[in-house]
Amino acid sequence: MPYALTLTHLYPDHLNLYGDTGNLIVLRRRCQWMGIDCTVNALSMGDVAQAGTTDLYFMGGGQDTDQVAVVNDFHQLKYDAIRADTEAGVVFLGVCGGYQLMGNTFLMGNGDETRGLGIINVNTRAPGTDVKQRCIGNLVVELTPDTYADMQTLYAHPRDLPRTLVGFENHSGQTYLGDGVEPLAKTIAGFGNNATAEYEGARYKNVFGSYMHGSLLPKNPHFADYLIGLALRRRYPEDTITLPALPDTEELAAHTYAVQRYG
Repeated sequence: MPYALTLTHLYPDHLNLYGDTGNLIVLRRRCQWMGIDCTVNALSMGDVAQAGTTDLYFMGGGQDTDQVAVVNDFHQLKYDAIRADTEAGVVFLGVCGGYQLMGNTFLMGNGDETRGLGIINVNTRAPGTDVKQRCIGNLVVELTPDTYADMQTLYAHPRDLPRTLVGFENHSGQTYLGDGVEPLAKTIAGFGNNATAEYEGARYKNVFGSYMHGSLLPKNPHFADYLIGLALRRRYPEDTITLPALPDTEELAAHTYAVQRYG
């Protein structure tokens, strides 16, 4: 049976810093290599979201002014549909500013607090007197045991998957997880969610947030496959979904280099 997935890029005209659109390119290309039909749609300012029409949402980061600009539009035209989807298990990936924006509140660089999109229970605030440095540099983290174990079930044959994710972080906001939200990974090198948390990213159901640029997915092909696999399992619940193992020679070489140099 041929499979198909629909990916939705939220606010590509406003939230598009640091090459994070590369994450969507990776997802689409890996779907093509696996024989999965993949459609990428955009939801921009003024567009109305319809529940049940996408399998995976992606949102990148932007300037503070762009992040503020999308909040009212999201709550007026998109919140109900996307919240219903994520509560039903649709995959969502937010990176850096997109990760901060997914939460309940976030602080801008000028100290003003703005409500977030409210689809995951995290809050972000500007550094205080006790935390003054910007979290910037290479980031190496180890996936939580539950996520890593679930990731290994995706393939038809056992694979020696990295337990790590690698990327680059650049944020002043300090993110704190609320009830019901688990970290994505434990920090090995770098900061992650904040200067003292020792954990990176967040997971609630199939909603993921991460501070990793790079882009995140090109050097972490196993995580890209995990997102694709989760989306397929939700869309085709009657099937036993397994993914073919792509060679990933260059991708994993880049990943290993980052782990060895910065981990």
